[in-house]
Amino acid sequence: MSARYRSWLSTQAVAAILDTTSAEVCRLVGLGRLSGIKFPQSGRPGTGQWLVNPKSIPKEQLRRLKRVPARAEVRPVAGGL
Repeated sequence: MSARYRSWLSTQAVAAILDTTSAEVCRLVGLGRLSGIKFPQSGRPGTGQWLVNPKSIPKEQLRRLKRVPARAEVRPVAGGL
């Protein structure tokens, strides 16, 4: 791994920080909400693994805090007041 990307985190590490799955982290990288690269590794099948820039994680944490949870639907009670 080059020195430039040594401080970058794997998707598994970011998933633990964000309390989500590594598949969700890959989706966020694909959407551009997290910045990352696909780092090729010799001896690893496929194209390698995603590395995520740790500076993009606090922005995503703020987005998650600002997100308003969906309101529960209130249904009238049958035979109620």
